[in-house]
Amino acid sequence: MKCDSCDEKATVFYTQVIEGKLKKFVLCEACAQKKGITNVDDLLMGNDLLANSPPETKIQDVVAELNQENCSACGFSLDDFRKVGRLGCPDCYQVFSREIVERLPSMHKGGVHKGYLPEGIAIKQALKSELASLAEKLENAIEDERFEEAAKLRDQISKIEKEKGLVEL
Repeated sequence: MKCDSCDEKATVFYTQVIEGKLKKFVLCEACAQKKGITNVDDLLMGNDLLANSPPETKIQDVVAELNQENCSACGFSLDDFRKVGRLGCPDCYQVFSREIVERLPSMHKGGVHKGYLPEGIAIKQALKSELASLAEKLENAIEDERFEEAAKLRDQISKIEKEKGLVEL
């Protein structure tokens, strides 16, 4: 990676939260020193902040607290979700979001729902896409005055439209 200020190799990676927005800086050693980022004592997370950190929490306490979480809309609990494998209402998605995010990869391939598309619609969409691509090529051929290619493309579009019954008479 290159430095954000110059073209040297970046060795300092600095992240800062300003007004709730995350700002990331990638700097070389020289630029980081100029901005005072390399001096640990000058950074916001100095010893005084670390000294006031809360006491350590035990993992069992966190798990117990998470297990007691209930949906305020339907009363569904995390244990209910784990037993049944389904949620009680739409609000449960927000309440149990951490658990859902952890479980989703093991429940489905990938993290994006692609949905089911009936075969006939999928074919029509592919055909529309092909016709749009051919129409764009036709426009480009006409603009570049490649009229023989444009004529072939026009004929190809007409043939597809007639075969598939897309032409209105």
